[in-house]
Amino acid sequence: MSLPPLLRHTRASKNISQLDLSLRLGVSQRHVSFLETGRAAPSRDLLLAWMNEVEAPTSLRNAALSLGGFTTVAGAEGASWIGMTDANEAALQRMVQLHNPLPGLVFDPDWKMLATNCAGQWLCTVVMPAYCEAIGHRFEGLDMIDCVAHDDGLLSHSRNAAQVGASLLAQLQTESWLRPSLRPRVDRLAESLHRRYGRLPEMPSLGLATPSLNLSFDTSLGVLSFSTFQSAFGIPQDINSSSLRIELWFAADAHTREVMSDADTEAEACC
Repeated sequence: MSLPPLLRHTRASKNISQLDLSLRLGVSQRHVSFLETGRAAPSRDLLLAWMNEVEAPTSLRNAALSLGGFTTVAGAEGASWIGMTDANEAALQRMVQLHNPLPGLVFDPDWKMLATNCAGQWLCTVVMPAYCEAIGHRFEGLDMIDCVAHDDGLLSHSRNAAQVGASLLAQLQTESWLRPSLRPRVDRLAESLHRRYGRLPEMPSLGLATPSLNLSFDTSLGVLSFSTFQSAFGIPQDINSSSLRIELWFAADAHTREVMSDADTEAEACC
């Protein structure tokens, strides 16, 4: 991944012509064209001005700065339990376990699961049993992108699979600008979603999809509905693209709350 296609993407996504953008930036249209083809490189100030004009979100601003070789608050290094203090690792583990009887999980910038609680493991066996069998019920290290892309994965019993898939794809495509190693897996996800669901619902431009989802599953226990929310772990000054993330699931209706509460003892057996 390189800077020129990102510049073209941000401009085109806002339906701004090269001429219009050049006038806003105080440069020639030829220079805008050169920047979008890689024949010229922007200064940090020009790059930030470009991002301001196209109203790019922070994630894409940081991606542009990183691809342009400039310092940014968002790094691209990997993250894992390695390097974390014992206290922080324990805090994350305790956080997701305290979220029982509702699912909670921790994953890294590569979307590999590091931990999930008993409720999360149990729910996986309910909404994607074939996939759980295929991975031998080993959830640590689970490839979450593959889990969505797989025919027997997370969306296999989803009532709103196309909407959920489109939302996740929009988020992952934005993240892959800054973390190019995600791109092959994200491309495979896009191919899988289009093959299964055809034309996907329109998502907000420029990667503005929110990191939260509303999911409903058809199960042997009836329809189970959840709202999910993601958050990064750490104090605000330390949060960047390498931060571990926590995802907590909340029951969206009384029936789901009742089922998850009744399954609490059974869920503990999954851990």
